[in-house]
Amino acid sequence: MSAYNYTVRDSKGETVEGTIDADTQDSVISKLKNMGYFIVSIDRPKEEKSKFQNKTLSFSFFNRIKIRDMVVFTRQFATLISSGMSLLESLIVLEKQTTNKKFKTIISEIRIYVESGHSISESMERYPNVFNRLYISLVRAGEAGGVLDKIMIDLADFLEKEEEIKLKIRNKTAYPKFVLAFAVVISMVIIIFLVPSFQGIYDELGAKLPMITQAIISVGNLFKKFYFYIILFVVVFGGRYLFRKFVRSPGGRYAMDNIKIHIPKFGDLLKKMSLSRFSRHFGILLATGVPILNSLEIAKGVADNIVISNALDKIKEGIREGENISDPMSEMEIFPPMMIQMIAVGERTGTLDDISTKIADFYDKEVSNAIDILVTILEPIMLLVVALFIGIIVISMYLPMFNIYQNM
Repeated sequence: MSAYNYTVRDSKGETVEGTIDADTQDSVISKLKNMGYFIVSIDRPKEEKSKFQNKTLSFSFFNRIKIRDMVVFTRQFATLISSGMSLLESLIVLEKQTTNKKFKTIISEIRIYVESGHSISESMERYPNVFNRLYISLVRAGEAGGVLDKIMIDLADFLEKEEEIKLKIRNKTAYPKFVLAFAVVISMVIIIFLVPSFQGIYDELGAKLPMITQAIISVGNLFKKFYFYIILFVVVFGGRYLFRKFVRSPGGRYAMDNIKIHIPKFGDLLKKMSLSRFSRHFGILLATGVPILNSLEIAKGVADNIVISNALDKIKEGIREGENISDPMSEMEIFPPMMIQMIAVGERTGTLDDISTKIADFYDKEVSNAIDILVTILEPIMLLVVALFIGIIVISMYLPMFNIYQNM
């Protein structure tokens, strides 16, 4: 048996802390409930925590949670809830059905947090590496509107589309990626082993090497240095760590989200995706009777873009001062004119929930068409990059030869 630290509230609402011996955390919960306590938190024993952490490290690579795992979990969760099962009953069923050991452990702990009195969104929020900001925001919106089953179905559809897009891009770029990898290997072999022989020939002939040839030779000499690979390793992994740390900060996240939506063509696509998510779930919340200010507050997290979230905060301030949604929205460039006009129509006709859903449908179609076009042109672009890469090396090697012929 192990000692578990607990924090509970008694029948008078007073906080009580203590320690209890039990075999498992489930036993602790059962004992405390039988004693008439409302559970606030239960701490895992230190030795058990270390075992769990070691266990997670030992199989985290082989049992990583894939998008397909998330899709199956989300869709089954929606089905179980819509059939009338409680959250706890649904989580118990999902825990038994999940084959991924890591995911099974996470679902088990989420169930324990829910049993302790936490909401499902608060419980999932403890695992940011599994449930991202968008996922949590959507679940929170479902809880607020009493439409968690519908939101989970939307989430499953969204994750399936995301997986389908990634699979489509992966299949379309498989051949160019192979060609690119092969070209990089061959180019490195040429630069490291073949270029020096050309350099010796050109030195004997007294040929003046063009700048592009000198650059390729310098790169080849750099590839031969061991310290180059050490520096490359430090730059790549150090830069990745610093970039992630920067993006997680409030200022860094704002800067990255702002850059994303201002990238030519691609930024417009990302903005429409965010506005589509916001519009759809804003409409769902309004349709379920959630007040407009609360709906804006919840749905702004669904947009998953801090620039749009800040704009929605300004709209909320305008509504508190007696303005319509479309009035402050029209003063912001982030919202397209078509969206502003449709929102204005929805306000005048009292069909804002229905109009918001139609806006989402419209942008979903535009995004789908844009992605199809992007995937189609991606393959020839990658092949063009490979051809350009090889062409530069070939030209750099033979350009001095042409200069020799001209001098002769």
